[in-house]
Amino acid sequence: MKLLWEDNFQKLDNAWAQQSTSDNFFIGSSEGFEVWRKSKRTGFFIFPLKVQEFKIFEASLQFVFDGKGSAENSAGLVLQAQPDGAGALIVEVNRKKQFRIRRAASHRIMPVNEPNGGWRKPSKKIKGDIVTLSVKTNDKVYDVYINGIYVHSFTEIEYSKGWIGLYVGPESKVIYKKISVKIDDEASSVPDAASAYPDDRKSLSLSIVRLNEVIQKKDLRIAELENQLKDQTGLNYKADSVLLKQSQEAVARVDELEIELEKANADKLTLEKELLKLQQFKNAVSGSDGGNVADNLININEELRLELQKSKKTIEELEAGLLKQQSQVADWIKKINQLENAAEDSKNTIQFQRAQLIQKDSLIREQQKTIQLLEKAARETEKDKKKASDPARKDKEIKKETLFDEN
Repeated sequence: MKLLWEDNFQKLDNAWAQQSTSDNFFIGSSEGFEVWRKSKRTGFFIFPLKVQEFKIFEASLQFVFDGKGSAENSAGLVLQAQPDGAGALIVEVNRKKQFRIRRAASHRIMPVNEPNGGWRKPSKKIKGDIVTLSVKTNDKVYDVYINGIYVHSFTEIEYSKGWIGLYVGPESKVIYKKISVKIDDEASSVPDAASAYPDDRKSLSLSIVRLNEVIQKKDLRIAELENQLKDQTGLNYKADSVLLKQSQEAVARVDELEIELEKANADKLTLEKELLKLQQFKNAVSGSDGGNVADNLININEELRLELQKSKKTIEELEAGLLKQQSQVADWIKKINQLENAAEDSKNTIQFQRAQLIQKDSLIREQQKTIQLLEKAARETEKDKKKASDPARKDKEIKKETLFDEN
């Protein structure tokens, strides 16, 4: 492996953004890059000011948790981050030396592996306060190591390359010591199954891992689709609000029509049962001397038949109305999806511009420091010129010094 990038966080200027806000406190020190994520709800991605994309690599991050904190405090690597903000992978470790792999996509972060928030305990005990997290990838297969101990493998088939950065979890204080990225000189070679899985994992099939990842991706996609309409309420567009209101009204109307349809079907079944009983009674009395009774029953039967036809017609009208409302709902959902895509594009553009602004702000700060130093030097020079150009003032200062010596 060839070392491509390494940083021990001793010189953060023009390399990493330092900031102090209500949510973040990032500063360099002799111990490394000290990061404090104050927010209780979400973690934070930190990328170098000069980013680059990596494809097949071995990324390694060394860090230590600062002070006392919750067992859920976490930190780790951001991998395959897309420049447009469309997605990324997060590999993180908490204070209990548990690890978790998550996928960020469509403004949501979902665990890749298992329940319990995605946290897993390594099969072997991880010792030491300093955490060295390493991720090796080739042919879209990722092997995860903690302090040199292999803990897990997974695949990512959607992102083939992307940025590499730091991740800090909610309410977490971390000191990053060192980050490095190595690349394979023969990146085009494909390892066999035995080399892809060290230790007792060598016998596992690479295809099984990939299939499991595909299934998990589909499960996550299903969950995203189920919550898609709920997420629309966060869009700040008037047109979208109108469409959402109309969609909700249409859905409510569809529900009413479905209730009416169920009621009409129930009435239909009741009428059909009553008609059957009357028909059976008519057949029973048709042979007796009470011919008038039979005629009356025939008339009742005819009335019930007409009522049944009327109910069927009502049901057909309700079904037609239901289909029309469903078509309108489908159109509104389509418009909402279009607005959502437009909002997504706008957000990605804003994120890209924000990254550019951060870089420009860092350069401006450096230029301001330089200007301040030049201004200070100019003032000193001007002061020296005034002293040199005023002989009387110079003689006066000499007399003061002589008087001081005599006293």
